[in-house]
Amino acid sequence: MSAPLSRGLAQRVVDQVSPALAHNINVMDRAGIVIASRDPARIGTLHRGAREAAATGVPAVIHAGEEPAGARPGVNLPLTLDGDIVGVVGLTGDPATVLPVAQILVLTIGLLLTRERELDASARREARDRDLLSRLVNSDLDARAVGASLAGDAPRLAAPWRLAAVVDAPSPASAESRLPRNLLDITRRLESTGRFRWASFQGALWVLGRATEHDDDALAAAGMAAAAASGTTSNASATLLVRGDACPDIETLGGSAKTLGALLARPRFLPTGSPVLRSGELTAELAVACMPAETARHLASHVSGLSAVHRATVNAYLDSGRSISETARALFAHRNTVIQRLDRIAETTGLDPRDPRQSLTLRLGLVAARGWAT
Repeated sequence: MSAPLSRGLAQRVVDQVSPALAHNINVMDRAGIVIASRDPARIGTLHRGAREAAATGVPAVIHAGEEPAGARPGVNLPLTLDGDIVGVVGLTGDPATVLPVAQILVLTIGLLLTRERELDASARREARDRDLLSRLVNSDLDARAVGASLAGDAPRLAAPWRLAAVVDAPSPASAESRLPRNLLDITRRLESTGRFRWASFQGALWVLGRATEHDDDALAAAGMAAAAASGTTSNASATLLVRGDACPDIETLGGSAKTLGALLARPRFLPTGSPVLRSGELTAELAVACMPAETARHLASHVSGLSAVHRATVNAYLDSGRSISETARALFAHRNTVIQRLDRIAETTGLDPRDPRQSLTLRLGLVAARGWAT
């Protein structure tokens, strides 16, 4: 059986359709009590004709001179939602005049109520998931409450879990995360799968799902397909998906959430060469994001004298595991060219990329120089 018709919902719908009609509109519940009306004095009164219409499913037509107590001339038609009679819609006036209007009106109100209920359900889902996800990202972990939500609310999510965030690529002009421009399309695609929880806050779309290859691919596909629909495929990194670790328990999920929160708090440190980033590969970015400003600026000063070519060489060299051959292939350069560039980098910065400890300083310096907001 459908849920009872709420007064607030019924009144919102009456307020939407009333301006287009010259007649008074009433909405009664299944007991015949007026719960919404253009005439506030009618709310809360009993309409016996409506009670009969709700009980029998037969329209109640009231002519002048035949009005029972608490009623006025007009027509009262049963209101059906999801196959159940949930109330009655009444239109005051000469039945011969208002019946055709009432027949259209009850269909219109039914559609509006259905839509309003969907919006209410969506708002409740959004509020519920925002509370869950924002607590994971921002608050002390309440493992019991998180576990109850994951097991008790739809969609139910069993371990292992993965939290991810979707944002627009960081801009040099802004130090804050920005919601993806294709947010609505992404959430529609997520909703169609029935396998994710999501909420928007702090400039990001946060998405929680199971850490399975199937769900990982579904989330990535939602972001990329939405990017294509919005015409951003010319820039593969216009929308970034930052993916957390697979989490076998709630405590690990809480740690992953805090890590993502720290990364997204300083999005300008994020690399933009790939549309999908993994938090486990962003250790340098996380370290710089958590540093005091003075420390990060000092690190950035180590690489301030490097050209764009030399910075690209350091990154490629470190990404390759300090392999000169792999770096040469990645940069389409000769081995000797790579060696000469590494020598020049060491001379310019005083830090040799071939030394593991010094290469770490270079890596952090490059990240700091990428986006520290001065």
